[in-house]
Amino acid sequence: MLALVVDGERIPYEVVRSDRRTLALTVGRDGTVRVRSPRWLPARDIERFVATRGEWVARKRAETLERGWEPPAALTDDERARAHALFAERLHACWAVFGRSGEVMPRLRLRTMRSRWGSLSPAGAMTLNTMLVRVPRECLDAVIFHELCHLRVRNHGPEFYRELSRYVPEWRQRRAELRGRL
Repeated sequence: MLALVVDGERIPYEVVRSDRRTLALTVGRDGTVRVRSPRWLPARDIERFVATRGEWVARKRAETLERGWEPPAALTDDERARAHALFAERLHACWAVFGRSGEVMPRLRLRTMRSRWGSLSPAGAMTLNTMLVRVPRECLDAVIFHELCHLRVRNHGPEFYRELSRYVPEWRQRRAELRGRL
């Protein structure tokens, strides 16, 4: 494992290579530092990228560890059953507002995920995190609309957020409410 040294503190980090085009640096709730990198990028460029962000990494990691984090309790059987019914109902309600002629409503899948609220596969299947059963309906709907918008705009660029704003004008507030709940 690689390490970054900031003010004498050795901070280990992991590099995850994939088919992505950009570098991303994250500090997990447990203080782990991860760099996501394109497969083709030389190791020295990754190390330079991390080094230029050393102070940010140290500060963010200290804040995260100071805050502490307990993983959420597992869902009860009752919550799981409620999630299936609720998510299907909310997807249909959101689709009634979102769907256009010729568009196909995605299939719904439920999964407990550690770091994502939802995803949309290229084949058009929407996966929602079962933990969403514990959030306010407005937040659940915001996640559903977010994933639906990926039917029209696959990335998270300005066009995507313009589309999302049509359905969830307060998406920033909903995202803030969801932060830290996984």
